[in-house]
Amino acid sequence: MEPDPTASAHAVAVVGPGRAGTTLASALAAAGHRVVGPLGREDALGDLDVDLVLLCVPDAVISSVARSLPRRDGRLVGHVSGATPLTALGDHEALSLHPLTTIPREGADLTGVTAAVAGSTPRALEVATRLAGDVGMSPVSVAEEDRAAYHAAACVASNFLVTLEGAAEALAATAGLSRERLVPLVRATVESWAERGPERALTGPIARGDEQTVAGHRAAVAERLPEHLGLFDALAAATRTLAGRPAPDPTPATDAPSRPPMRTVTTVAELRAGLAAARRAGRSIGLVPTMGALHEGHLTLVRTAAEQCEEVVVSLFVNPTQFDDAGDLAAYPRDEARDAELAAAAGASWLFAPSADVVYPPGFATRVSVSGVSEPLEGEHRGALHFDGVALVVTKLFSMVGADVAFFGQKDAQQVAVVRRVATDLDLPTRIETVPTVREPDGLAMSSRNVRLAPEDRVRALALRHGLDAVRDALLDGAGTERAVATGRSVMRDVGVEPEYLAVVDPSTFTPRDALSDHPVLVAVAARVGPVRLIDNELVGPVTGTAGRPTGVDPDADVADLVSDHTGPTGATPAPRTTGE
Repeated sequence: MEPDPTASAHAVAVVGPGRAGTTLASALAAAGHRVVGPLGREDALGDLDVDLVLLCVPDAVISSVARSLPRRDGRLVGHVSGATPLTALGDHEALSLHPLTTIPREGADLTGVTAAVAGSTPRALEVATRLAGDVGMSPVSVAEEDRAAYHAAACVASNFLVTLEGAAEALAATAGLSRERLVPLVRATVESWAERGPERALTGPIARGDEQTVAGHRAAVAERLPEHLGLFDALAAATRTLAGRPAPDPTPATDAPSRPPMRTVTTVAELRAGLAAARRAGRSIGLVPTMGALHEGHLTLVRTAAEQCEEVVVSLFVNPTQFDDAGDLAAYPRDEARDAELAAAAGASWLFAPSADVVYPPGFATRVSVSGVSEPLEGEHRGALHFDGVALVVTKLFSMVGADVAFFGQKDAQQVAVVRRVATDLDLPTRIETVPTVREPDGLAMSSRNVRLAPEDRVRALALRHGLDAVRDALLDGAGTERAVATGRSVMRDVGVEPEYLAVVDPSTFTPRDALSDHPVLVAVAARVGPVRLIDNELVGPVTGTAGRPTGVDPDADVADLVSDHTGPTGATPAPRTTGE
């Protein structure tokens, strides 16, 4: 006889012995349900004789655990994630039940907490709704198409609030105030918002139109915590909108003429003719080489170039010579019209979008090959021709543009090392600026390839970030490279991602390093997540903190400024942030 999951009492297997799993298991048992667990992922889950298997596991492994469960008629499989769609549960009859709260400890009281519920069938939704009510929560149905917006709202209300209070705490500390001094204010503000809503709860200088005080605040932030100035400006703009106050009139810049509209050119002759006047006038020229599909990482590069140079050339060329996989080349995203609009808004003067025949005309027979730094890691896994293609196209772009400075992203650290080698060995006059990686809010390095990730693979892709974190933490705790890398591989394999490589190397030569010493190391990773190949890296340095423990490298430092034995031209001023592909 099939189990009846709509009966008043259910047999529920809870998988995941963390705070969420332990808390829900206890609450369900107290409500009269027969509970098995909480079980670990390593337990035998295939033979569970229950009505419902409830997965209280990290988002990144929901799909893999669900796949390990045989499908049985009448049995439901659910998860407690707010962000993960029901499709992650495969072909099971599925439900989700997400407590809209933080669970700070095992056995936390869930009474009165909102629970977002969903089901792949009316029966599954009914069970999710009933279970939420049984443990004292207040269920609300959230449609699959609304899930991302729902979870984003939860993150703004919870995670981002912590970020804001962290910034406030850091600023208060510069004036000698501890966190405890701010707590009553924060509590009173949240309570006022809860009772009165945002418009009526808003107080302070922006609400009363006191822009002179706001300007003083901004100056203090700029002086004491400049890294939070962008956050301050964004919050001030949003607060003016909430208060219905106009933005203050900006002071006109009399010494900084606006840039003319961006021009798009497709041939070398057009580009050189267009830049000739600027070159004769002694105007500085910056180059941002891209393969298109621009994202915030590229745009940060363009904005950085616009801050440092009077003419900015953005090249848009999907270079066929650096792809070892014809399918990868064919699938690479292309949208020139969109890229042109974004590049112009970011401050580009020129968009150079040549065809393959312009870059490699008929009869082209020249190669540029760099030995040593190009051979390990990416060179080993993508083939020797990959970096030959990079070296060749960069040499051609440097010659075509004649740039004073070229801007590259730290995400492509080995590529930058190859480019530095080329610039040094061939006496190219272009200076190289390397700037740190731009990341998504959850830590995933921005890449043009990310748009090809399926929703479940997008979650699994965080394995690269988590693997880097694990290696970094192990190194900083004194582990040798072998043990640190083994720890990182284990973390990645736990979510079903097998790294192509995970290595600790010298950031200049890319030779292996055994451990942290007197110089920083680079932790580099590459992996395929679904059909998409991703890379990432992080610098880890020997800087000693107040407790005598090594700490990570300053994330705003230029790679070239961190290694004493680097070669090639480098920039004198580290730029803000960016990425590569």
